[in-house]
Amino acid sequence: MERETETGETVAARFKVGPAFAGCRLDRFLQRMIPKLSRTRVQRAIATRVELSWDAPVKPSTPVQVGGTVSLLDPGIEEEEIAFDPPVLYEDRDILAIDKPPGLVVHPTHSHRRNTVISLLRRRRGEPQLTLAHRLDAETSGVLLLGRHRWAARRLQTAFERARVSKTYLAVVRGAPAADRFRIDLPLGTFTRDGFIFRQGPEAERTKSARTEVRVVRRLADRALVEVRPETGRRHQIRAHLALAGHPILGDKLYMLPDRDYRRLLLYGKLPEEAAARLGAGRLLLHSFRLELDHPREGGRISLEAPMPSDMREALRGEPSA
Repeated sequence: MERETETGETVAARFKVGPAFAGCRLDRFLQRMIPKLSRTRVQRAIATRVELSWDAPVKPSTPVQVGGTVSLLDPGIEEEEIAFDPPVLYEDRDILAIDKPPGLVVHPTHSHRRNTVISLLRRRRGEPQLTLAHRLDAETSGVLLLGRHRWAARRLQTAFERARVSKTYLAVVRGAPAADRFRIDLPLGTFTRDGFIFRQGPEAERTKSARTEVRVVRRLADRALVEVRPETGRRHQIRAHLALAGHPILGDKLYMLPDRDYRRLLLYGKLPEEAAARLGAGRLLLHSFRLELDHPREGGRISLEAPMPSDMREALRGEPSA
């Protein structure tokens, strides 16, 4: 929600400075908070549209103050609209299914306002009532379902909430699981060790049951392609469960990197070469392969599939393991 500062100006985003950012320069802090802003745009925003809650000059080199707040005033968040023409997997008067590309958030956040799946689709198609039926992480590719009007969207959202949608994902994981099929039944909740990095795991104070079915599709020497069917819909469920099983998804920075390296990535936007190499991929190799559900109006069962993207196929090149 947009708010006003003491000067009456509208705040587009407000960031609390956590302990992990102690001593960090203001420009670097903002670049970590809003990765889509170029260095030039950050400098411009600092010059004209940034307010600090503590008494200090507003300039790029100013160190941020732990516990303080950095406010970015409208129109400080600027984005150049990207080209966006995803393959349409299915379309009728009620629903739209697309093959979402990796690297694009699905809904607006403080750091992504124009270049989101829903914002771009509404503008490009001239359909302001388009509504997400569910969500995918920014780096996840594959089938994404939307309602073309409010009634259809609500029916679709209810189907997801009540676990009436069968979801199948493909993931390239580290290592080759010994069993051809296995089930992960571990509760998940949000936890943090430092108040800065938040993950999902069974060690959280409050957890919810989470169940995931896994089938190995192909084994290589140091990785495998797995088909994953989540029976519940917890945040980061597939990512957290596979990591807990000892087979994290390649490219998963949050669940593969130790806290030290992940904090460095957030603060400075880069990783040591050794840490980057351990990820095994430049992005999270998770793909929404298939959704099966009852049509909200017609009632018949429909199946929507998106082909595995080229970067995942490339990651699987090599001889099968013995």
